[in-house]
Amino acid sequence: MDSRFGFKDFVLLGGLAVVIVLIVLAMVQFDRQWDEVQNIKHQLQQQATDLRNIDNQLRQGIALNPGTTQPSAGTAGLVAAERIAAARAMPGFADGDWLVQGLSGKLATLTPLVSGDRYASDIQSNVQETLCTRYPITLEWRGLLAESWTIKDNSAEWEAYAAGRLAVPITPEEIAKEADYPPADKPEEQKAYVANRLKEGRRDDDIGNEPNCPPAAIITFKMRSGPTFSDGSSVTADDVVFTFNFTMDPRVDAPRERAYYSRIREVKKIGSDEVAFYFRVPYFRAFEIAAAIQVMPKAFYGKYKPEEFNQSTGLLMGSGPYMMEDPAGWKQGQQVQLVRNPRYWTVKSAFDRLVYREFTSAVAQETGFRNGEIDYYEAKPEQYVTMKADPNIAPRTQLFEFQAQTGGYRYLAWNQYRFGKPTKFADKRVRHALTCFTDQKRLIQEVMLGLAVESTGPFNPESKQYNPSIKPFAYDVARGLKLMEEAGWRDRDGAGVLTNDAGETFEFKITYPSGIPNYEKMVLLLKDLYARGKVRLIPDPQEWSVFKDRLKNKDFDAITLAWSSGLESDIFQMFHSTQSMAGGDNFMSYRSPELDRAIEQARRTLDETKRMEIWRQAHSVIYDDQPYTFLFFPKDLVLLDKRIANVQKLPLGLNSDREWFVPRSSQRWTK
Repeated sequence: MDSRFGFKDFVLLGGLAVVIVLIVLAMVQFDRQWDEVQNIKHQLQQQATDLRNIDNQLRQGIALNPGTTQPSAGTAGLVAAERIAAARAMPGFADGDWLVQGLSGKLATLTPLVSGDRYASDIQSNVQETLCTRYPITLEWRGLLAESWTIKDNSAEWEAYAAGRLAVPITPEEIAKEADYPPADKPEEQKAYVANRLKEGRRDDDIGNEPNCPPAAIITFKMRSGPTFSDGSSVTADDVVFTFNFTMDPRVDAPRERAYYSRIREVKKIGSDEVAFYFRVPYFRAFEIAAAIQVMPKAFYGKYKPEEFNQSTGLLMGSGPYMMEDPAGWKQGQQVQLVRNPRYWTVKSAFDRLVYREFTSAVAQETGFRNGEIDYYEAKPEQYVTMKADPNIAPRTQLFEFQAQTGGYRYLAWNQYRFGKPTKFADKRVRHALTCFTDQKRLIQEVMLGLAVESTGPFNPESKQYNPSIKPFAYDVARGLKLMEEAGWRDRDGAGVLTNDAGETFEFKITYPSGIPNYEKMVLLLKDLYARGKVRLIPDPQEWSVFKDRLKNKDFDAITLAWSSGLESDIFQMFHSTQSMAGGDNFMSYRSPELDRAIEQARRTLDETKRMEIWRQAHSVIYDDQPYTFLFFPKDLVLLDKRIANVQKLPLGLNSDREWFVPRSSQRWTK
């Protein structure tokens, strides 16, 4: 029987298609209306909070102090207030316009602690504030949410207690209670772990965790009375205590932050407006750690269970100059827009909005800057050199090229243990050989176009931690091949590829962020360089979210990425063996008892001269072990729209965008 499709069937199918389209459009419209309703609901809740706060202030006889354009008497010495007030006094200053920045990739989450990438951190820093901040010229600490502080150095008492405990051998029972003790289904790993720990003996942290150990330092901050969160509620000592306790909750997915705060025993509220940090061991960065804690509002974040918090994408509220219009509503894929916080407690910034636009490739981001879609562009060398010479770009662009004191470094990390088993990179001779095959000078000239300096370790060449006696590995293919042969890898059949006794070929994948031509160019050059060493390199570009998962799960052969630096870098989280757990930043599973001891000793040494000697020793250990092949320290290369005024180069880079403004006649963005 013939199957026939008639006009009536066509009409019916067409009608059905129209109905489906209308349903889909109705669903989309409903979603948009729901988002609008939620936004209106949030705004009404904020207005109700404001009215309650105003009523309470009036009842108590407190003068109202909305976000202002001038510093008040209560903000004397406040860095932001002074510098922004100075900008406001400049000729041509005007409020308004937007600052639109480009992001090299997609944001997975804006939620603090679980976000884990630099872009999210930059956004969060405009929304959340710290107890203190550095003055950008002298780099001295000044109060922000805290107006004053006291420091009690208790290290002598701590050292006396520790001296007695170090003489007591650590026991297997104590070792079995440690956080990174292997699970019961891995008895061989447990044995090896206990054997290594018995050799090491007691660590500072073991002693500091004992209930009878006195605190090494107590730092007490007096909270400023004026600051409020963007919902109008006051910033209090309770919020600081909550921030620390919430971060240290092992159910919260924040291993990096817990490592950072691991030397703090507890944070306690003292009286009505003071908060004290008790340090379990002496630590050279104790004040910085306490002063730089980004305060999270307890009333907002305390509503979320850890599991719910971990899975969130847009929980962002603070006391800073900018805010999310809906602090719980951002979803992955949406454009990020921060609006000026109308309740900001001190001098307000000029821009109405900070807008962040995502780009999936460097080419698209460059095109965005060329077309005027973004104002701020952190360029790679190729784009910087090209655009600097472009007569259509240079006249409307400010160009900044500098080697900041806190500039970071690019590296290759060799994964020594994958899924609990040693890899080919566990052999130090192999890591040395690969570094011998890596022509640093050629990478800097051909990939970075000369806009970088050689690296020998994790410390910036401008820092006191840097060991000047250490020289970069020489590019030496012959030496590398000899080391590979000693490790059991040689060209057995003249085919130009190294193999071992089992016939396995020496090949590996380098995993790197996709869509960035500079990385792609570097990996292709490395592939050519390693081929000369008879090693087969396979490029493995991955989208950023996948890349982060690979790091977290240690599911890679080798990766290339970059670390930022500080005025004095603490390398504990990247290189200490305790940080090799899943999610930790020692993702290459590197273990060195000698380096562990050096890091621990440096961290507890308060005398700067002695501490720098220890850091330089640590530099030597890392150089000898080559857990990374250190490549170079790139220069910062920034292109900025010329209409933006008061942009300055300072010791740590460009001044804060809170000090920037656009004269009225040059303003562009309004909607």
